[in-house]
Amino acid sequence: MNQLTGIAIGIDVGTTSMKAHAFTLDGEIVGRASLRTPWNVLVNGQTEIDIDVLADAAIHVMAESVPGSHSHGSVIGVGITGMAETGVLVDSRHRPLMSAIAWFDERGKSELQEMDLEFAANFSAHTGLGFKAESSFSKLLWRKRLGADIPAGARWLNALEYIAYRLTGTSITEPSLASRTGLLDQQTNNPWIPALEHIGADATLIPELHAAGTSIGQVWDFAPAELRGAEVTVAGHDHLVGAVGAGATGANDLYNSCGTADVVLRSVERVLTNDERTTLVARGLSAGRHDIPAATAILGATRSGLVLGRVLAMLGANDREARRAIADAWDPQNESEVSVSQPPDWTNEVTISLRGDVSPTDVWASSMAYVLSDTGELVHAADDIAGPYGVATASGGWAHIDGVFRGKSQVMPGLNRFSGEEPGSRGASALAALAAHQTNVPLTANLAVAFSVPSQKELV
Repeated sequence: MNQLTGIAIGIDVGTTSMKAHAFTLDGEIVGRASLRTPWNVLVNGQTEIDIDVLADAAIHVMAESVPGSHSHGSVIGVGITGMAETGVLVDSRHRPLMSAIAWFDERGKSELQEMDLEFAANFSAHTGLGFKAESSFSKLLWRKRLGADIPAGARWLNALEYIAYRLTGTSITEPSLASRTGLLDQQTNNPWIPALEHIGADATLIPELHAAGTSIGQVWDFAPAELRGAEVTVAGHDHLVGAVGAGATGANDLYNSCGTADVVLRSVERVLTNDERTTLVARGLSAGRHDIPAATAILGATRSGLVLGRVLAMLGANDREARRAIADAWDPQNESEVSVSQPPDWTNEVTISLRGDVSPTDVWASSMAYVLSDTGELVHAADDIAGPYGVATASGGWAHIDGVFRGKSQVMPGLNRFSGEEPGSRGASALAALAAHQTNVPLTANLAVAFSVPSQKELV
C-alpha cells in the first residue's frame, strides 16, 4: 500500500479517443479507461459533435478509471487536457448554441480566403497562428456568414473548458487553449478586438483567464460519486501537457511528441514580438501561451507519423515486429530512386514515386529522409527564437521504434526517450494534484519550479 493516499485523474480528450488514467501521488497508474471520441461525420465530410454528448462521455471515462479498491484513497484532483481548437458557443445560461466542430473540419476556409491580406498578416502577428481553418475563429466566422449572430452574454468555451464546467458549474478560459482560438492577442494577453469584430462579438466572449494547475472549483454533487469533491483544473493543450508529463518543462528543453502528428515544442520565458510570431508562422510554427506560467510555447507539427504509418502499411508491415524489421534496418547513407511528397494542406494523402526497381528498404529510407527534413526545419526555426536547446525528450509510439528514434536523433542530437507511460494524462494528473495543493509528492516533484509563478497574467 502507498504511504501517500489520494488519487489524481488525468484525462486526454483526443481526436481519435479519450483516455483517462488514475494516478497515485507516487505516480503509479492504478486505473484506466478509454472510449472512442464519438464524432458525427456528415455527408459532406464535415465533422462535429453535440458538446454534451462529448462531456457525458468524458465524465463517464473519468469515473470508470477510478479503481474499485479504496486502498489508494479518494480522488483529490481532476485534470483535463486534449485537443485545443474544438469548442462551443454557449449563451448566458451556458446552453450550447451550436455543435462543437472538429478542429480539422475546414468550415470557414472560404470565408478566410475572402478576407484582405492585411488582416491575415495581422492575425498571425497578434495571435501567433497561421491564417487557416483550424482555429476556432474560422468556425465562428463561418457561423457569422450564415447569419447566426452572437447574442449578448454568450461565451466561447473550448471543449475541455466545457467539460470542466459540467463538473463544477464554473466557466473559465485556460490560456494555452485560448491561444488556439485566434481570438487572443499574444502581446497583451487580452481578447484581440479585430477578430472579435469580424464575428460580431466583443471582449466579453472570452471568460476570465485561469492558469493550468490551479483549481476552478470542486466536482459538484451532480457528477458521478467517484469524482465528487475533487479539485478540477483545465490542464490545457495536449501537446503542452504531454511535455509536463514527460518532465520537459524548462526553457532549455525540447519536447518531441511522436504520434500521428509529429510535434516539436519549445518554451520561452518571455513574450515574443509580433515580428517573431510572424516569422515563426511563416516557417510553419505557431506561438501562444504555455500551460506553464510565465512561458510562451513555440509549437511546430508535421505529419511524420501519418507518412511513416502509410508507408509501412503499403509495404505490408502492419504489426509492431514487421515495422521494426524494416525501420531498424534503416541506414541514413542509403541513396534511393524514390520520392515522397504530400499536398500542402493537412490531408491524409501520401504520394510515393518509384524510379526503377527499388526495395522496401529504399522506400523506407526515402520516407525517413522526407520526414526528418521537415522535423529538422521546425527544430532550427524554433532554435532561432528560443536559442539552442540543452535537453531533448521524445515520447509516443514512434519514439519507441529504434530505427525512427535513430533518425530523429540525427536532427535532434542528444535526444532521450521518455520511459514512462501516457505523458498527456500523466501531465494532466500532475496538474490536478497541484490544484489539490499536493506540491511535494513524487507526482508533482518536477513541477515545483516550472509552476512557481501564481498567474499567467504575470507574463505580460
